[in-house]
Amino acid sequence: MNKKKFKKREPRTLIEIRLEITTGLQSFTATSRNLSLGGVSFESLERFSIGEKINILLYMPIKKDLELLRIASKVIWVEFEQTEGLWLIGTVFQKFAPGDQKRLKEWLMIFFKYIK
Repeated sequence: MNKKKFKKREPRTLIEIRLEITTGLQSFTATSRNLSLGGVSFESLERFSIGEKINILLYMPIKKDLELLRIASKVIWVEFEQTEGLWLIGTVFQKFAPGDQKRLKEWLMIFFKYIK
């Protein structure tokens, strides 16, 4: 019997928030599709490659303000959405700026509390 190991996925929420993506010398904005403590998926006009290293600036809404989180990430899947003409990109977070992982976790806990 062939057993596959599956990594436990973090709880995620469908949410559209602004992201700024930087790869090499290129930087552009994108919109998230869903977000978890482990990664984010977003839609983009730009195409990415699986394994590509990117930096994400996440604009996290807190009351009437925005907090910025900086996260080094890696692209783990790519799909083309024909009907919308957009690329869907899935990433895994690899390294947070100091304190940002804790801030994201706290924000997600509050957000999940309100949607349950």
